[in-house]
Amino acid sequence: MFKDIIKPSIILFLVCAVMTGALAYVNGVTEPIIDENNKIAEQESLKNVFSDADNFLDAKTGEELKTEGIDVSDNIEKLYTAQKDGQSIGYVVSVFSSGYGGKLKILVGIDNDLNIKGISLVSHNETPGLGANAANPKFTDQFLGKAPQKEFNVVKRVPNDDSEIQAITAATVTSKAVTKGVNEAVALVRSIVGGA
Repeated sequence: MFKDIIKPSIILFLVCAVMTGALAYVNGVTEPIIDENNKIAEQESLKNVFSDADNFLDAKTGEELKTEGIDVSDNIEKLYTAQKDGQSIGYVVSVFSSGYGGKLKILVGIDNDLNIKGISLVSHNETPGLGANAANPKFTDQFLGKAPQKEFNVVKRVPNDDSEIQAITAATVTSKAVTKGVNEAVALVRSIVGGA
């Protein structure tokens, strides 16, 4: 009986223990490398929407901002402080919005004078050829420049002023979702730096 049941069980246990130890070791060796690569990729994403900055401080979450008494939308994920030569020159806001295909994650770079420096759709599941066009500069570049006093509005015609964003043809839901995210990012930065 020992040979038939106990011995194979002990061997299987020892093999599992050795494999678990090997996996733990490999994880311990690779985890810092993966974390460093993720941090580099994150810094590059932030630099894409705020190219004037030479450094970004560790992000504060929406919950952390709320505990500081800042009025924050539930869609705000993180707020990064953009720096140049050690001085704060603005912020990058990571915000979620609901599009046609689900959640959109948007990065919005905004300087201390409420100028929008860049916008990037980090992740989305919008329809290729329609809503996915929201990631194209032809659409996102409409937001660049001074943020309007109130909010951006989506229109289906040619915009009359800088507060109007022309919707992507056949993708109004996505256009409105991106615009909502940008408006929430602007509202957050406005509440931090002041302004009408």
